[in-house]
Amino acid sequence: QYGFNMVMSHPHAVNEIALSLNNKNPRTKALVLELLAAVCLVRGGHEIILSAFDNFKEVCGEKQRFEKLMEHFRNEDNNIDFMVACMQFINIVVHSVEDMNFRVHLQYEFTKLGLDEYLDVSVTWV
Repeated sequence: QYGFNMVMSHPHAVNEIALSLNNKNPRTKALVLELLAAVCLVRGGHEIILSAFDNFKEVCGEKQRFEKLMEHFRNEDNNIDFMVACMQFINIVVHSVEDMNFRVHLQYEFTKLGLDEYLDVSVTWV
């Protein structure tokens, strides 16, 4: 709890944690997403998470926010832990917003990055 409170009091720490998604280890990326999802659920956390992914976009040269996250999601399709953590994170980011218009906007961000098509194809594998 103490460590989590320290992270919440230093929003730049969340930026660094989000940048850890560039780690090659799928388990590390899954843990990062679980931590970011937890941050997203506390008061003020959603804004911190979106800001961290705006920073990620700038630092990593993404054209769109969450671009690298979706790239990892598509490329780690053999790692169920990472895929579950990724889907949980996406669901929390999108659905923890009360403003329906903003929720639709966030859904559209992921749709533009190919989430819907990827999930449609993934369902046919099962």
